[in-house]
Amino acid sequence: MSSGSSSPFSRLDTVPVTGSTQADLRGVLTGPEAGSWPHLSALRALRQTAGRGRSGRTWVTPDEGALLVSVVLRPLVPAEHLAWLPLLAGLAVRDALTSFVDDLPWQLGTKWPNDVVAVPEDPAVVAAVPGWAGTRKIAGVLSELVTAEPSGGRAHGRLAPDEVPAGRDEAPMVILGIGVNIAQEADDLPVAWAGSLRTLGAVDVDGRPAHAAVAEVVLDGIGRQLVRRLEQWEEACGDVDAGDGVLGSELRAALTTLGQQVSAQAPDGELNGLAIDVTPALVLRNQAGDTEVRAGDVSLVRVTG
Repeated sequence: MSSGSSSPFSRLDTVPVTGSTQADLRGVLTGPEAGSWPHLSALRALRQTAGRGRSGRTWVTPDEGALLVSVVLRPLVPAEHLAWLPLLAGLAVRDALTSFVDDLPWQLGTKWPNDVVAVPEDPAVVAAVPGWAGTRKIAGVLSELVTAEPSGGRAHGRLAPDEVPAGRDEAPMVILGIGVNIAQEADDLPVAWAGSLRTLGAVDVDGRPAHAAVAEVVLDGIGRQLVRRLEQWEEACGDVDAGDGVLGSELRAALTTLGQQVSAQAPDGELNGLAIDVTPALVLRNQAGDTEVRAGDVSLVRVTG
């Protein structure tokens, strides 16, 4: 199924089941059919059997309950700024979901490096989970750079790191994988810190038709917010703090990690400190000074504020 003219996606294909939408698109984008998947084209699966999250973790979803989609992006920004994409995509997903919790005792935000989370207004009424407190993960984002020789253009790697691509054909190809928990009950979720729109009380969906209707609304909203945030990013030539700095300010305001004492399980070991900024690496401050963490899992040590 392809998208209609009113869709925010340039192409939208839906399959009933696949191993991994990320793997499917990676295979296409590194082959002769790459041109048929332009900027903002998307592949959605109703069920995924061999999905993967960050660091290659396996991600299997039930037959119903989640929105699973991978989006092809060819952003007109220098390669040196691509590391902002997971946080920007998380912001777009947060924006798309906010209206679902407007009248509920939850606030949606992002968590470094690539999660969308719900934070309770009153932590005392929510069971605390070690490393997460009362926060619940509602959605996740996976950003994957695809390197291939585009037809009729230069290889993506030949652009200087600070060079803005002249057009989409020269732009780096990125697959953005997005998973949103919608209709799962608490017992259906894989870990204690996971949540869904249903467990938040945001939707009451019984049966496939109701879940499908909500998923369509969420998908459309994510597409439109991605378009909006990508336009802002491209206008700033990839620098979220350029110009009036509004994009960078909004990104940081949504990031629940900032201002918290956290423990980062980085590839080179554990690091504890106060999360003070993103560059987009997470900047931690402790007695030894300020350190940038570029990859790793982050958990709360102590909630402040």
